[in-house]
Amino acid sequence: MRVAGYIRVSTNKEWQKESPEMFNVRGDTLNKLIKIMLIFLIVLIFVFVLVLFVKVQTTKTIYEKRVTNYLLNEQGYEKKEIKSVEGEWGIKLPQVYTIVVFKDEPLVKYIYFAHDEVVQVNYILSEELKKSNIDSYKLKHYVPYE
Repeated sequence: MRVAGYIRVSTNKEWQKESPEMFNVRGDTLNKLIKIMLIFLIVLIFVFVLVLFVKVQTTKTIYEKRVTNYLLNEQGYEKKEIKSVEGEWGIKLPQVYTIVVFKDEPLVKYIYFAHDEVVQVNYILSEELKKSNIDSYKLKHYVPYE
């Protein structure tokens, strides 16, 4: 008689009275296979998320460097005039952009895209400046995109 992939030869009929776990060899193997597949899937998802995280961080760093080089080399700013240059990841497209804050205008965040060429596309005013109804032509570093 063949039981779960194995041939069992017995002279007495005691094997029929044994526990049903004996006949569950394929079930145990299937459970182990499912566990191995789940572990593999979890590891695969973890690796995917890790690669995505590293890619986003690398892209942000590259764009920060592009914008910094653009401001220093093409726009003629000095490093001491720039308070911060930070790459950001957002939900809307384009997903990666750079925010620049100048020391003489700490309440304004200028948004730059650095995909093909570096361009300033917008700015964000702090709540204080919004209340004062400042116009864009009064901003020192705003360069409208043409």
